Amino acid sequence: MKKLATVLGTMLLVVVMTIPVFARGPGWERGHGMGTESCEGYNLNLTAEQSAKIQSLRETHLKEATPLRNQLFSKRSELKLLWVQINPDKNKIMSKQKEISDLQYRIKEKSTNYRLELSKVLTQEQQAKRLFSRSGKRSHPRAGICGNQYYGRGLMGRW
Repeated sequence: MKKLATVLGTMLLVVVMTIPVFARGPGWERGHGMGTESCEGYNLNLTAEQSAKIQSLRETHLKEATPLRNQLFSKRSELKLLWVQINPDKNKIMSKQKEISDLQYRIKEKSTNYRLELSKVLTQEQQAKRLFSRSGKRSHPRAGICGNQYYGRGLMGRW
C-alpha cells in the first residue's frame, strides 16, 4: 500500500510540475515568427510581393542555418562530455571550443546577411515603422526585421 501511494504521489507531482510547460502556448519566447503576421504588428502594410520575398528569404536562411545550428548543438554536447572526464584534456577542450566559436561566427554571419537582405525588401517608411515600435521607442536591436524572431530563445536558439 505504501509503494502504491508513493508511486501515485510521484506521478501526481510530475503532472503538477509539467502543467506550466504546456500552459505557455505557442510563440512564448520567439514572438510570432517572421513574415506577414509579425510585420502586421508594426502596420508595415507589406505587399504580396514583399511577403513572398520575405518568406523566400526566410526559407533559404533556415536551410543554410539549420545544419550549422545542429552541428553547434552536437559540438556543445561533445564539449560537455570532455569536461566531465576525470582528467580533462586541455588540448581537446580548447580545440572543441574553437570549433564551437567558428560555428557561432558562421551562424551569426548568416543571420546578419539574412537581416540585411530582409531590410532591402522594405521601403524606407516601412523600415522606420519597424525600428520605432508602436510606443515610439526604438525596438530592441535583436528584434529582427519584422518582429521578435531572434530575441530570446526561439527560432535561432541561444548562441
